[in-house]
Amino acid sequence: MEIKILKSELLKKIALGVNVAASKPSALPILNNLLLETQKGGKLKIIATDMEVGISTIATVEVIQEGNITVPARKFHEIVKELPEGDVEISVTKNNTINIKAGKSFFKIMGLGKEEYPKLPEFSLNDAVEVEQSVIKESLSLTSFAISHDETRYVLNGVLISFQGNNIRFVATDGRRLAFFKKETKQKTAKNIDMIVPSKTIHELLKLLEWEGTVKIIHTQNKVIFSLGDTFLTSSLIEGNFPNYEQVIPKEEKTQVVANREEFLQAVRRAALLTSPEAPALKFDFIKNKIIVSAKTPNMGEAKEELPAEFQGNEVAIGFNPGYFLDVLKNLTEEKITISLNEADKPGLVKGRDGYLYVIMPMQLN
Repeated sequence: MEIKILKSELLKKIALGVNVAASKPSALPILNNLLLETQKGGKLKIIATDMEVGISTIATVEVIQEGNITVPARKFHEIVKELPEGDVEISVTKNNTINIKAGKSFFKIMGLGKEEYPKLPEFSLNDAVEVEQSVIKESLSLTSFAISHDETRYVLNGVLISFQGNNIRFVATDGRRLAFFKKETKQKTAKNIDMIVPSKTIHELLKLLEWEGTVKIIHTQNKVIFSLGDTFLTSSLIEGNFPNYEQVIPKEEKTQVVANREEFLQAVRRAALLTSPEAPALKFDFIKNKIIVSAKTPNMGEAKEELPAEFQGNEVAIGFNPGYFLDVLKNLTEEKITISLNEADKPGLVKGRDGYLYVIMPMQLN
């Protein structure tokens, strides 16, 4: 194999796969490699997989001699990043030796033949659901931070994506908070689809998504494929039943408070400075026309901040984990948010934009 390619094009394309290939040590060393394979019409196919998540993309190259090779993903990425701008020449000689030339720089690294490299799943775009990239990007940004990282609760280690007619729902929970977003889609799905997409796939997908254009989504029995132009992200799905999230969303709202999102964010951030592992909760007093945010930690001190708010209903004092509030306030962009409450021992509900709900379980105050 011998090819010539612009450094900027090569770097952009291998950056898509390097985290998939090099994320963890594997029993199969070849999984730490990227597969490079020439194709007709001056194309280079680049593939990365860890058997759970796979990514394939196409780069434009000058093919001097056809062929294929697998290269150590992390090292190859580091080398290409440091090469001078302009053309990069890559050639493979006997024993899978890879020569990399750019300007006056020259590198020689060892690759592996493609024989043992796993194949990505075959699929057809005929049954794909087409959705605006902005819908998926916004929805995942507003829900994925609530994914559980507790591997004993495997079914919560991803985002539930649910297609129902003209609606698409996104749900993530770690058992202590839940993020839910419902959006309308232009295309109606022929059948309802429920799939739990793992957090690693969500992370890679968010890097690929733009605010313009569409993404085609192909769902098979236990896999999902996201098609974005000449780049495909494939993933195994988490098997199991996602909890009944609708039961968790409070139906009753005895107290409703409307506050400025940015002011509330800054007040929570400042008060949280005086929480500790022994006293992790912030106290929120929702009273007539204001919210008082406070923290009190023995042997450390206390913090207190007041901010104006529109108020309806009963006054309530309640404890919450400040981190859970910060996650949602940082990701919403609305000027105003609504906080709905019932009792001091019942979940709170944050609403920002149409279709978005964020449920937070309360904490005991010391």
